[in-house]
Amino acid sequence: MKSDTPSLEALLYQAMKRGILPITSLCIANCAFCSNRYNPPSCEVLDIGRRSLEEIKDSLPWLQAAPGPIVIGESITRINEGEPLSHPDFMEIVRLVREAYPDRDIKVTTNGMLLTSEMVDFLSDARVGLTVSLNSVSKRQVVMGDRDPEKTLAAIASLRGKVEFDGSIVALPFLTGYPDIERSVRFLKDSGATTVRLLLPGFSSRHPLYKAMPKDTWDRVREMATGLASRVKIPVLADPPELMDLDARVEFVLPNSPAARAGLLAGDHIVKVAGKDVFSRKDAFQRVYERENPVVTVFREGLIEFRVSKKRGASPGFITYEDLDPVEYLNWERASGVSKGRDAVVLTSRPAKKLIEAALKRRGLEARVVTVRSYFFGGNIQVAGLLTVRDFLAAYRRAFRGGDKPYSVTLPARAFDNWGRDLEGVHFRAFSQETGVPVILAG
Repeated sequence: MKSDTPSLEALLYQAMKRGILPITSLCIANCAFCSNRYNPPSCEVLDIGRRSLEEIKDSLPWLQAAPGPIVIGESITRINEGEPLSHPDFMEIVRLVREAYPDRDIKVTTNGMLLTSEMVDFLSDARVGLTVSLNSVSKRQVVMGDRDPEKTLAAIASLRGKVEFDGSIVALPFLTGYPDIERSVRFLKDSGATTVRLLLPGFSSRHPLYKAMPKDTWDRVREMATGLASRVKIPVLADPPELMDLDARVEFVLPNSPAARAGLLAGDHIVKVAGKDVFSRKDAFQRVYERENPVVTVFREGLIEFRVSKKRGASPGFITYEDLDPVEYLNWERASGVSKGRDAVVLTSRPAKKLIEAALKRRGLEARVVTVRSYFFGGNIQVAGLLTVRDFLAAYRRAFRGGDKPYSVTLPARAFDNWGRDLEGVHFRAFSQETGVPVILAG
């Protein structure tokens, strides 16, 4: 049961309500890991071409209600994001955004190929932060189709001391070798990157690299990220991480930050903030972020208290992986009936399963948590946002063949757009119509 596709204007409005400003779908790279050309035919991903300056200007008020930074060029919606610096009006777009939102952070994702000294100076003056998709320092031509990698690397190196930026690397050691990943991280650090994310590649069964990737790649890259962080002295984070619990472990403490001055160390486990137990990593970070001069209790061979001297709403300067939001989780407990002992079922991705089980254990509750495999994409795709109704139905039928129907089934909200549609345009209500079980969206 496919639902009507929302209009382009509606999709753009919903993206911008979340702080995402799409400006172009035109890409100037030829990345070996790109998934777009290998999507199933029924996959709804929208190409917007290049939006006009006038259209973008008229839509800027849609960003007003968005929390956090204004993000340009990041592929986190169903709109294909191209290289933002390729837009002929990029500088004017940034000027308009800065004029409309003088106090908001602006973050642009770029592959670096179009960075010039003029562009670097402009970004510095406009107080724009970057996410630089480096991916490889020695094999950018192979990995990204960069025709002049030395020029690109020189431009990225020129960011140091001028533009704040984070780096990202799609880890492809079977193409580049593991030494290239370390060299790439070190290059980003030397160029001034604040953090580096090693993105673990996910390929559909249609992608030619799926069969080329050794099965231990994710495990080895995660292990490598931990070792690199200790050697290069900046946060190097594997994404997605392998999280088995909700313990609020500090992964890294930024030098000269409030957390560093207070005495927090990587490896500390935050157990209380302002005297109250924390629920998860996300809960711990958010509580410290929101408070002025909070007292943080950590476990480090015993309990130790630190006062983190900072303003309300300022970053504490420690980094944790993101896990469960306590408010969303507690709302789900009530809606699903699990808090009243109802027979609740959760269908979710493999990475989320352990976290949900850990939350239930912490709360002394029980529910059946079932891992959902991606049949739509196949391959090693695991994230919840790429699962579809057909995947959820297959997992449900496999787990509950001939058994009693549960009180409710929870599906991950991130698998559906604002209209309740999955990547094939099928509404989540189709699950209830097929199974006769009420559906709850959460997370």
